Amino acid sequence: MDDEVKISGFKDLYQFFMTVKARKCSFYISFGDAADQTLADYRLQEVVYKTAKMKRPSNSDVTLVLEPLSQPDFTAIIETKDDLRVEFFHDSRVHYFDIQVGFVNSCEYGLGFSAKLPDTVSVKQHRDLLNLPATLDEKINMSIGGQNVDVIDVSGGGASVLIPQANLYDVEVGKAIKHIEIKIDGFQAKASAEVRHMRAHANGLKLVVGLRFIFFGRNDEDDLLHLVKQKSASLSRKEAMSS
Repeated sequence: MDDEVKISGFKDLYQFFMTVKARKCSFYISFGDAADQTLADYRLQEVVYKTAKMKRPSNSDVTLVLEPLSQPDFTAIIETKDDLRVEFFHDSRVHYFDIQVGFVNSCEYGLGFSAKLPDTVSVKQHRDLLNLPATLDEKINMSIGGQNVDVIDVSGGGASVLIPQANLYDVEVGKAIKHIEIKIDGFQAKASAEVRHMRAHANGLKLVVGLRFIFFGRNDEDDLLHLVKQKSASLSRKEAMSS
């Protein structure tokens, strides 16, 4: 499933980043290797536009300044000329862009950095239109920080889970939950996730939390989508045969 280029061109890109800055979107950057990656959340602090007179505006005239939102629980190393992929959640879809680090600076919660305006902002295709209910598949397992959680359903892009009400102050819409492990049949992956929505469960003891996965493995998202489609089709066939 190919992603699509959502925004390109200087004017549209500049206006877009001004909008996400005003909305205080969280930006997510992965650190580490494929076996042990973790996530840090950043915020776009400034969009600096400087252009020379009598010169047509270009992407190199705009500098994005990003700083961490909180102190990460690991050492985030960023160096000049590093290539980074930045993901964020906007208008109910996953957007991302690739940049090269310009300047690196120390700030309150670690290392901030600047980069020029990217060439494009891409958006991932909808991967959560098809949900696999956990009540119909006992092989769906998920843990957060090593603790198992009750899963309501899983899609190619995320999941709905039940989290104890006692964890209310650890969960916030738009922020990341880290150290997630997903196991479904032979599929196994580590991920972080952004909290899309939350509400109290009917019994008052737990929270229903909607998650949007941020995978570390290159093919994890497509592999999970394929598995959800495959298992959903199998369940549909069984229901048709029993009716």
